[in-house]
Amino acid sequence: MIAIIGGGPAGIALGLELDRRGVAYELFEAKTLAATWRAVPSGVHVLSPWWTNVLQYRQALHGNPLRKPPAEVYLAHLEKMAGQLRGTLRTGCRVDALRADGNGGWLLETAAGGHGSYRAVVMATGYFATPRPAEPEIATDGSLPMLHAADIVDYGQLEGLRDGELPVVVVGKRVTAGQLLLELDARAIPTALSIRSGLQYRRHGFVASIRECAYFFWEELQARLVPNLRRASFPVMEGGATERLVGSGKVAVLPVITAISNGRLLLADGRQQAAAAVILATGYHPGLGLLPTGLEVDAYGIPKNADFQLQAMPGVHLLGFDNVYDHRSRYLRGIRADAARLADRLALSAGDARTR
Repeated sequence: MIAIIGGGPAGIALGLELDRRGVAYELFEAKTLAATWRAVPSGVHVLSPWWTNVLQYRQALHGNPLRKPPAEVYLAHLEKMAGQLRGTLRTGCRVDALRADGNGGWLLETAAGGHGSYRAVVMATGYFATPRPAEPEIATDGSLPMLHAADIVDYGQLEGLRDGELPVVVVGKRVTAGQLLLELDARAIPTALSIRSGLQYRRHGFVASIRECAYFFWEELQARLVPNLRRASFPVMEGGATERLVGSGKVAVLPVITAISNGRLLLADGRQQAAAAVILATGYHPGLGLLPTGLEVDAYGIPKNADFQLQAMPGVHLLGFDNVYDHRSRYLRGIRADAARLADRLALSAGDARTR
């Protein structure tokens, strides 16, 4: 029996692949299946074309395969895929601890009691449950609202941060930060951006869209020709309207915020800035809190693995994390292929176990 921890795209994709191979599994999800996508604000879109993100290839032709649909469309896709799962699904069941059973298997501890023993455990717990604070962390006396982008489930919440002409300051410089700038500007809420280093923008416009479309076909081919291709994988801020907001000075660019005191931001260059609120668009930590501390990590901050399996914990596997297999592994477009690869390994080990 396999235990899958996490019911997001990675967990669902792996369940589908294990079903195809006739491998039994139990899936544990602390909330509901696809919980992260249920909490994404309307207006957020997937980052790459539809055909790259679907969990089954045949779903790619359901609508324009080149479109980048909004979150609610992708959620409907996940719900459809989850409805096909044949394993045991334990939703609302948070795994609190993972420990070896002494016989080469693993036990899971939940609020409902112990579960096990499992010959393999797959950590498909993703990133979005563990928001990353600003680095360096901002000391605050609580005099200004400060929240993480993960706390925003409806962009209407931004109205509650409005305070006259004082800016809402977004901390970060990647995709989420850019989306927040656009949403604040659409509501005529004064905005500023706090960053540690220079901004980069993703190409924007018709020609850029054609090049991007071609890129994803090339990336798919490259992934097949060059297995285990690992490299930095963080996308930069969208260009176009976002770049114009910053370039025109409508969105002021501030240095690092070191502290919040008496309703003002203390900046790294010694200045002070009055503000209405601070939103952290600072990303997420990998959701690997069940693993022991002190494991040796690779260049991408993930415990070292061999073919998805942790080197230090035989039988425990990772899925959906940065560069676990290649540079696409943390993204929707990499999960489908990685789930099939991992399912092959798990099915092979199950067959080996039956023949012994």
